[in-house]
Amino acid sequence: MKQSTKQAQRRDALVAALRRVAGERGILQANVRTVAAEAEVSAGSVLYYFPTFDDLVAAAVEGVLEEFYERRRRIAEEVADPRERLRAMIEAGIPDDISDDLRIVYESVALLPERPQLRPLHRSIVERQVMLYRTTLEIGAGVGAFRPRMPVAAIARNLVALEDSYDLYPLLGLGLDRAECRRAVLDYAALALDCEL
Repeated sequence: MKQSTKQAQRRDALVAALRRVAGERGILQANVRTVAAEAEVSAGSVLYYFPTFDDLVAAAVEGVLEEFYERRRRIAEEVADPRERLRAMIEAGIPDDISDDLRIVYESVALLPERPQLRPLHRSIVERQVMLYRTTLEIGAGVGAFRPRMPVAAIARNLVALEDSYDLYPLLGLGLDRAECRRAVLDYAALALDCEL
């Protein structure tokens, strides 16, 4: 038990080191040597705990995606009013600043052709976000707060797609006002749901 706890701590430390390297330089610039230097261990130690560098990247991306999803899930659970919940979820989905962790998520999309093991992680986060929105929209429709003008599933997917698009803009160097981006998504939601937001 003690050994497995120590191994888990070392694995966590290496994942944290990769996240720091990726946050500073970008995930495409991370490799075994840069992570080993950041963690102050040998390259062999990195590969002892993660048989391949791809395994380490997958662990880091999975951790970031889980944290991102959990923040969204807590919002969905803590805000009872469907309109307020929808506003809070959109605000969380289009933050004022793109964090290093969120940047890792978007940059890791470029790795999908070479690292197909990341595909299920990305699919999962998209589908779970869609489900959070869909649940909110169905509850809102059920209590009469929303009057969907198209299938709720389509609205939920569009909301996630809009968030992703607006989150990519800063990474592309397009300095759109984040409040305006959120307003645009809220305007879409208000039209699609025939309600005031």
